[in-house]
Amino acid sequence: MIRKNVSMEDEYLQKLQPFLDKNNGNLSAAIRDTIELADAALQGHESVEGALEYFTQSSTKYPEIRNSLIESGECILISQLSFRWLIENTDGILVDDELVSELFNPYKIKNVSDLLEYINARSRNMGWGIGVSVSS
Repeated sequence: MIRKNVSMEDEYLQKLQPFLDKNNGNLSAAIRDTIELADAALQGHESVEGALEYFTQSSTKYPEIRNSLIESGECILISQLSFRWLIENTDGILVDDELVSELFNPYKIKNVSDLLEYINARSRNMGWGIGVSVSS
């Protein structure tokens, strides 16, 4: 364990407040949580600036992205009720090979890490705000 003195302005302590509250005022634990969050936020971004731009501007860009995906035919809109019915009534049914090949290019995805990267990139591009991970 390395011990360091950290000095920061009140502005940054204010930003750490949710983490301090979560960790009962423990600054070290709050900073560890912040580092974990920053690491997750940087996944798929080439720089801190790129990640900041994505998270601060993506909420205003999302309708444009969604509309372009719908117009290109890559995505469709479906009601939540219809989607829930689809998920519940197709549980356990195998998907046709042609559909799987259309969704996941077998020439680009050769292992599980490629699949995870592909799924997470599609999720980010569609503005879903979810991530997929695997552990074994």
